[in-house]
Amino acid sequence: MYEVTIQHPSLAEKTFTAKDGGELRTLIYRVARAQGHEFASTRDLIVETGGVRSRADIEGVGLIEVAELTVQVKPAENESDYACEGHESVYVGLGEAAYCDGRCVRRTVFDWAAMAYLSCVLDDEDLEESGGCSDCGLEAGDECAACGRCNCDRHDNCTRPKGR
Repeated sequence: MYEVTIQHPSLAEKTFTAKDGGELRTLIYRVARAQGHEFASTRDLIVETGGVRSRADIEGVGLIEVAELTVQVKPAENESDYACEGHESVYVGLGEAAYCDGRCVRRTVFDWAAMAYLSCVLDDEDLEESGGCSDCGLEAGDECAACGRCNCDRHDNCTRPKGR
């Protein structure tokens, strides 16, 4: 079991888990895809994942550069914290959930939703760096021709040029 941290300000407080090499490889692949990066081959991905796993197991922490982000991999300190696969509660009829009484730690997996979130955050950063507006998704230079404002502002008082 591994605890994985993607070193990016928007994910600073979030630790993901990977139960084995397969989940770790999937996580690394998704981090790459969120950035629009492809590995040269599946073999390269497997080799790099194996290397970071070995560093984590031997040295206590492994770092891997995935395109422009760094992924930190550490063995889970207490694997039993993540061992719950669900258990029936004795208080099911009294408003509690049928499984898991809340005492266990739920594993946080870097799933498709997390990948899409990271992809959007990175896209917004690129827009801001290029002079665009991440709030409305406007590219640099696409502001209103009459007033120079983006789509976040109202354009009630500006006179727009007539179409051609």
